[in-house]
Order: sequence, then C-alpha cells, then structure tokens
Amino acid sequence: MNDDIADLVSESLIVRDLTGHITLWNRASEKLYGWRRADALGRDLNDLLVTRHLFPIADIEAKVLQTGAWEGEVGRHAADGTERKIELRWTLRRDEAGNPHDIVETGRDITALSALEQDARLAAHRYRNLFQAMAAGFWEMDFSRVRMMIGDLMAAGVSDFPRHMAENPGWIVEAMRAVRVIDVNDKAVSLFGATSREEIVGGHVAWCFPPPSRRVFAESLIAAARRQDRYATETTLTRLDGSPVDVLFTVCWPEEHKGRGHVLVGVIDITERKQAEEETRRSERRYRELFDNMPVALGQLDLRYMNSQLRALVGDGRPLPRSEADIDLDFIRDILRNTQTIEVNPQAVRLFRANEREEMLIPIERFWRTRPETVRRTVLARLRGEPGYSEETQVDALDGTPIDVLYTVAFPAATWERGTNIVAFVDIGDRVAALAKVEQMQTELAHAGRVAMLGELAASIAHEVNQPLAAISASGSACLRWLARPEPDLAEVRELAGRVVSDAQRAAGIIARVRDMAANRRADHVPVSLNDVVEEATRFLKHEFQARQVELHFDPAPGPALVAADRIQVQQVIVNLAVNAMQAMAEAATPEQRLSITVAPTDADRLCVIVEDNGPGLTPSVIPRLFDSFFTTKRDGLGIGLAVCRSIIEAHGGGIEAENRADGPGARFCFTLPALVEGDVLKKGG
Repeated sequence: MNDDIADLVSESLIVRDLTGHITLWNRASEKLYGWRRADALGRDLNDLLVTRHLFPIADIEAKVLQTGAWEGEVGRHAADGTERKIELRWTLRRDEAGNPHDIVETGRDITALSALEQDARLAAHRYRNLFQAMAAGFWEMDFSRVRMMIGDLMAAGVSDFPRHMAENPGWIVEAMRAVRVIDVNDKAVSLFGATSREEIVGGHVAWCFPPPSRRVFAESLIAAARRQDRYATETTLTRLDGSPVDVLFTVCWPEEHKGRGHVLVGVIDITERKQAEEETRRSERRYRELFDNMPVALGQLDLRYMNSQLRALVGDGRPLPRSEADIDLDFIRDILRNTQTIEVNPQAVRLFRANEREEMLIPIERFWRTRPETVRRTVLARLRGEPGYSEETQVDALDGTPIDVLYTVAFPAATWERGTNIVAFVDIGDRVAALAKVEQMQTELAHAGRVAMLGELAASIAHEVNQPLAAISASGSACLRWLARPEPDLAEVRELAGRVVSDAQRAAGIIARVRDMAANRRADHVPVSLNDVVEEATRFLKHEFQARQVELHFDPAPGPALVAADRIQVQQVIVNLAVNAMQAMAEAATPEQRLSITVAPTDADRLCVIVEDNGPGLTPSVIPRLFDSFFTTKRDGLGIGLAVCRSIIEAHGGGIEAENRADGPGARFCFTLPALVEGDVLKKGG
C-alpha cells in the first residue's frame, strides 16, 4: 500500500513491522496525533504515542500474532502531550509464504464522543464481554419469521398450538428453518464443533435438533405464545458432525428484544453430568442385582446411632477398650435396640424365617438375643481399626429358632461415614450338624481304639491288678494270724491293715484308669500339664515295659507345659504310639530295646511330644499312608490306631507326623499341640 492511497482513508492508518517500527503513516494519522510523516516513520509506534491499555501491550501483540486480529480501546499521547482515547483495530498481514509480515492499524478518536454514546458503547462492550465470557454456549436468534408463521396460524383460526404442532411435525421443521442465527459466542462454536462463527451465523437451526428433540423447539414456541419470560429443559442436540450432545437448553425473551423478534438461547453442556448420572444408575442397578441375587443373607443397617455412641465412648481422649470385658453388654444392648435394619435381600428373608421383607426392617436386637457378645466383639474390632470382623455364631430367627451362621462385616470408611453398612450371614447349620456327626464318629472311633488297645494290654492290666490284690491277701492272712494269738500284737495288726488300705487304693487307681480309658464320653478340653499326661500314660504301661524288658526314658519339658486338651484322649495317643513301638521292636527281636518320650517346646506357642524307639524303623513307602484309616502293616491289625491318633491331635489344633530317626535305627513319631499362656488358662478355667 502506497502513501497516496493511504491518504485517501479518512481514519488513521498506520503500518508497522514486527519489531514495532512504523513503515506507513497517512495524513489522518498526522492530523490525529500531530506527528508529521517524516518524523514518525521508522519510530517505535508504542513508544512514540505512549500507548496504554489495561493489559500489557506485549500480550496484546502476542495475541495478534496468534489470532491474526485484535480490536479495542487504548490511551495515547499526541505530539502536544494531550491525551487521546483511540478505538483501534490491528490486523496481521502475511507474506506469500504465509509468514507474519507486518501489522496494519486503523484508529478512530473517540475522546470527544457524547456521554450518551459512551454509555451505549460501554453497554455494548459489556454485553459483548459477557456474551463471550459465559461458560454456556449462547445463540442470538431472529424469530421474526416464526412469529409471522404463528400469526398466520392464528389468522387461520388455530388456537390449540400444542395440538397443531403435535399433529403437524412438518410445520415444526419449517419453523426451525425459518429461524436465523444472528450471533454465537466462542463457547457455542466449540460446543457444536464449528471451526468459526461463520459456520453457524446466518443459518437456520434445524440441523441441531434431532427428531426426538424437536418437541423442545415446539415447547419453546408455546412458552413464547403464552408470554412466559423463559423456558428451560434438558435435551439432546446434534453437533455439526452429527454427534449427540446432552445439554441444558434455555430460552429467554429479553424485553428490549421482543419488538425485534430476537431471542437468546443458552446451551450448557451436561454430557459429563449425564454420563455420571447414568453410571450411577448402572452402578445402583448392579448393586441391587448383586444384593438381591447373592446366595448369602445380606442386611443393610442404619448405623448412625451406633456411630454416635462409639464416638462418645472413646471421645475426649478416653482410651480404647483393650478387651471385651471393657465394653459393657448393656452398652451393646442399647446399640442393638437403636440400630435399624433398612434393607434385606430375599436370602435374608428366608434365613430368618420371615414371611416378607418388611418384617425384617426392625431393630436388630431381635436377631441377637442369643449371642449379643458377637456384636460386642464386632464393636471392639471396629474401635481397633481392623478392616472387618467375622466369626461363627448363632442368630435368632423371627420365630425364635437359633440359626448357626458365619457372620461377616467389613468396615469400609465411606459407608461408615455415611452411617450405613452391610452385614452378611452364611447359613452353616448343615455344616455344624455334619461336624457334630463327625465329632461323634471320631469319639466312637477313639473309644473303639481304646477298647482294642485295652484288649491288647489285658495281660499287663491283670498282672498290675493282681499285684495289689496278692498283697492285700497276704496282709489280710497275716492280720488274722496276729489276731489269733493269745495276746494279739495290735501294732503289727494296725500296720498290716494300713498296707491293706494302701494296696486297695492302688488297685482302685488301676481300675479307675482302665475305666476312664474304656469310657465313651465327649471330649473336654481343659488346661492340663503335658508332662503330667505323659507321665500318667507311662505309669499305665509300667508293667508292659517290664514284661517286654523295654528301657523307658522320659524327658519332661521345663515349666508347667500347659495345653488345652482332653487328658484321656492325649494319653490314648501316647499309649498307642508306645505300644506300637514296643510291638515293632519285639517283632524285630531288637536287643536292648529302648523307648524315649520327650516333651519340648517347638516355638513360643506350641509344645511337641516325641516318641522314639530303636527298632527296625519305618519302610519309606508306607510313611505317607501311616495315618490313613484302615491302613496297617500288622498281620492282625485293624488300621484304626494311628488314624485315631491323627483325628485326636487335629481336633486339638495340632499335627502329627512320622519319620525314621536320623541318629540311628528306629522310628520317630512327633505330635504338637498349641501351648497355653497364663491368660489363656484363666479364660479356659473361667
């Protein structure tokens, strides 16, 4: 552009290069700023005129390089120092290669505008800023042709517009095509996938209303006909590429626009919210399906009262309970009375023998009459910060029947903070009954084993009983002789009578041990000394050791060596292992037969009993099957002895194993039992 052409422009026209230096300065610029062309060319434009704006000039220039244009108002100084308020438009020019070349500026002096025009310009500026800055997509539309179409309907006698629109969908499409878009903001451009305003401005709106959403357009027209100020609803519109977008659609009719037939349409993208809502609904459906169809009884509880009571229990720095005893059962019963069941699944209705779900929506006290201690342990686990709690217990059905269940509850922070949680109950009644039958069968099998073992020891038992009986007979005969003398020696008689009593007690003790071993009774696990149990078993076998000429070595554990056990059953295991060892050594004709029984701790919480012999040892191939039922290596064996030993030890929470000795010939049997500490002894005893 040459200077002669530039001088024909009535507004200030200035061109500067990318460094800011002036390359063109027309006559209107000389008149506006008072600088002659010769003085201005080559100078830095913003330094020469002291350009000022609310934002840094460098930032505005950077935006021009990015977007290609900028318009706004700045303050400047004329050559005589007077202030000028200038309305500017900057446009970036590019060379043939597309690279930025220079910036063309047109300017108009607005310093002398009237106050009224200034206010109007300010209002327009504010409106434009608001229109562009809103997070919603805004459309300004011309509905004047649609108003004429509605007027034609009224002139034709149509009064029921909703019915007419419902019966004439084509009229709705025609009305949408009659709308003209006057303006859109940047948010609307991006929301509907346009690359510029021009793709939307000047066109109609039929493209953005898919058939299911055309009723929204119709309802907005009906709202206008009814002189409503605004209309809003959620709907789905269509982007330029045809993809759907969920929006909040609002229409308002500003008072100043009604005469011109203009409306403002606001569109807010709610796609993410709708997706979140749909995901929430899907999650709730999945939860409900899972809750209702789980093969486990589930109940949802309102825990707000429980939470408040627990906070009061440990608030103000009070220490946490250390054990169940620190939580009063009345405190638990109060919680049970005030904790409500708010939902149950069908499996819970069946388990608790309710006729319908509503019968279960009651305080949970009704279900915990038999075992409130379970809830107390649950509360203790919750206060300790454990992730959950589970135990086998009993709950009460609505008809009062106790039900054996596996009760489980987790403590996720989110649900407890909301004041709700889910508890689960697995019906284990059949398993408990089956275990009771198994226990009964094991008891009967153990009894059969003891009777069989007593049969094998019959000769030894008879000999052991005969010893005190023979002594009683001899002492009785001596008493009679002393009494038959003319002068009985009463002191001698008294001594002989004492021997009779002592031998009778010894015989009674032997018979009592045999009777206990032969009795068929339920196992009773109480604190006993494992050292004492082993020692009593060896006394029971004393004559057998002597008759077979077996050397016994017993090495007890240091200390009390306490376990929770049934004394007779553990003695049965020791006797069985000892008898098996003696029989093996006898069959192998082992010279200098020796049996060693040792009680020793294996670690902090277990004790072991080791039975070793110096016989032929075990055939390696039979070791894995030694404890199987009805497996025996004896010609006349039943194969129940070691199987009974294993069932007894496992019922006590221990284990048993067999191997050959590593330090010489012979077999080595070892069984372990959980050791008791002092606190456990008090519990077992209490």
